[in-house]
Amino acid sequence: MDNKPLRVACYARYSTSMQREESISAQLRAMKKFCADNGWKIVGKYVDEAYSATTDKRPQFQQMIADSNKREFDIVLVHKLDRFARNRYDSSLYKQKLRKNGVKLCSVLERLDSSPESILLEGLLESINEFYSANLARESMKGMKENAYKCLFNGGCPGLGYDIDESHHYVINEQEAKAVMLIFSMYLCDYSYQQIADALNADGFLTKIGKPFTRNSFIEILRNEKYTGVYIFNRSESKGYDNKRNSHRNKPSEEIIRIEGGIPAIISRETWAAAEKKRIAHMHRSRHCNCVYLLSKLVVCGVCHHSMNGTIRLRPTLPSYHTYTCGTKKADCDNPKEIEKNSLEEYVIELVRKKCLDYSEPSVKESFLTLDRDSYEFRTLLQRFIDRIEVYPETVVVKLFVKGNVKSFRHNRRAFKTPSQRCFKDKK
Repeated sequence: MDNKPLRVACYARYSTSMQREESISAQLRAMKKFCADNGWKIVGKYVDEAYSATTDKRPQFQQMIADSNKREFDIVLVHKLDRFARNRYDSSLYKQKLRKNGVKLCSVLERLDSSPESILLEGLLESINEFYSANLARESMKGMKENAYKCLFNGGCPGLGYDIDESHHYVINEQEAKAVMLIFSMYLCDYSYQQIADALNADGFLTKIGKPFTRNSFIEILRNEKYTGVYIFNRSESKGYDNKRNSHRNKPSEEIIRIEGGIPAIISRETWAAAEKKRIAHMHRSRHCNCVYLLSKLVVCGVCHHSMNGTIRLRPTLPSYHTYTCGTKKADCDNPKEIEKNSLEEYVIELVRKKCLDYSEPSVKESFLTLDRDSYEFRTLLQRFIDRIEVYPETVVVKLFVKGNVKSFRHNRRAFKTPSQRCFKDKK
């Protein structure tokens, strides 16, 4: 009979909003005692400091899941189940991955086994943990809205041109305000973003975080109505499936708090309106505005490991087509290759269907199969699934398009007749 003690990997976590660093020591101490009482052997420790369990974007957590594939431990031990995850989807998904690798999840305070009653209790605990996070977010938002109605600063970065005084109100930073006025003035005089950046840098101006201006520094400034004195809160769209927020997408107008004259104005309403009209007209002239690139920032160049961006190929006598190309300047990367957009996206979507949907909740699976592919919700869901594909080492998409472990290659467009006929050449 094999009397070897069970091997245990301890996982501890705390979040900045509710706990302190000392809680890590308390969790590890309780787990050490629990293992000693049960005759288990601790073979590894994984600690995430200042990471929320509402997301799986935790370095040590992901490392632990990856290491479970090596079969070096039999149990993942946590102090409480909410240390593992506060999201039912993530909890079910990662427990399934651990089970696949022969690893069991155990808790010091919640004594669960494989009985039907424990399965029911575990589901209830997961629901309670998710409710706790959602309710905490709602209560926090309630307090932030009260601050907003008083035109108080609600955290984050006050933005170029403003500082926050001791009473948490916005006040003008005179030096930065000069930069803001110069940006709007030059933009209305048809200077390019690069020319504006060069002029600001030559005069010694810096961004709010103390860096030189670039051509990408002005998009949020030019579209920000607060420079006319309007206090705005709760404008950005809520977090998506990937637990990230797209600050370029706005919530419905009835959810946004707008208070005219709530903060000091730097520019006039007329100046901002003229700049906004010009910005929108310029955006509509963009060749890419009507095309959604599902894999933007997910495709990686195999030469320089920089993100590949969506582009359009214009031809005089033939229809144009969209591709993914390396986002670095040509002088910095010698990869001239590109991937045809529709073929790559269909390949990845088909791969997700085969590899991920069987392990998903029915509602998530239905959303993936029914959502409009051009919608933001579908893209965030696809990105979340692509992160999950890493557990399948044989999956080509991880090696080619997420990890970027291949050198440049050029596809043959005629080879993409059907999903089964797709071919990517791996040049290591």
